[in-house]
Amino acid sequence: MGLRLFLLSLAVFFAAGMVAFVASRLMRPTDGVAAIAVPASLWLSTLLLLLSGIAVERSARYARRARIQETGRWLLVSLSVAMLFAGAQSVGMAELLQAHHLSLTTRVIIGLDGLAFGLILIHALHVLGGMVLLIVLCVRTATGGLSLLHLPTVRSVASYWHFLEFVWLVMLLLFHLFT
Repeated sequence: MGLRLFLLSLAVFFAAGMVAFVASRLMRPTDGVAAIAVPASLWLSTLLLLLSGIAVERSARYARRARIQETGRWLLVSLSVAMLFAGAQSVGMAELLQAHHLSLTTRVIIGLDGLAFGLILIHALHVLGGMVLLIVLCVRTATGGLSLLHLPTVRSVASYWHFLEFVWLVMLLLFHLFT
């Protein structure tokens, strides 16, 4: 019940942010606004997030069968790919910041503004939180501390990760359509 309430509150938060983003785009004059393409590194990070989601889902399936060793192996794969995601996401955010700074010096307004950047940053922070959970589970696996009692936690982490995947896909689609 707690996880569902948490995800519901996050869903409301991100939905409000995305509605505000779309509304600001629809009400903004288009004269003098330069379109900015979503950086390739953000598309790459999307692929990596989805691959990490596949791995965490595999770990959750093994957890349902109480296969601790395989669960831990797939948790480690998920964490490793999530770290690659974080790297690609950092590059993408740096590219967006560079485009923003360029727009300040050239006085050209770009399509992705502070609201979009803020949503990306908040999502990234939630991904980092999910990575902390993955690290805790991986450490427990490595030290032999992952037991049958922790297997529901693996499923909860997988649900949270899939939620983050969905939010990211919707945000990226909106950014692509409205910039």
